[in-house]
Amino acid sequence: MKNMQEVRIIELFAGVGGFRVGLERADKDFYKTVWANQWEPATKIQHAAMVYEARFGKGSVCNLDINTVQTEDIPDHDMLVGGFPCQDYSVATTLSNSKGIEGKKGVLWWEIYRILNEKTNKPKILFFENVDRLIQSPSTQRGRDFAIILSSLNKLGYFVEWRVIN
Repeated sequence: MKNMQEVRIIELFAGVGGFRVGLERADKDFYKTVWANQWEPATKIQHAAMVYEARFGKGSVCNLDINTVQTEDIPDHDMLVGGFPCQDYSVATTLSNSKGIEGKKGVLWWEIYRILNEKTNKPKILFFENVDRLIQSPSTQRGRDFAIILSSLNKLGYFVEWRVIN
């Protein structure tokens, strides 16, 4: 991958920086994280953002609710990565109680969509992760949420490839 242009990355729902660590370990000269966001609602102490900043330096993470971040304040980037919150899809709750894309955190998918839709220079590459139960959500309309996500990305002009990895 040497002698190629670097890939500028933004990391949404960054947690402690898992995507960044993985990509930089693959090639730290090629992958450059230019902006990251981590915010945990209803938490006074933002532990994940604190760990992120301790690992990657002061000012390395935007610790604001993504709902309040204006798209124009997010730098242009080549790749958007994110592990949007899984609580509304996870086996941590029963399938019948999971709220999916309409749940308190499941709706955060729409913040990714908003950013992609509003960005003039859209990233060429998207890389997301979530729990495997996302493809079954919600229990009353199995697969609807994943179909909505795939359709939304298609409407934005993205070709989607996905896998369930154990």
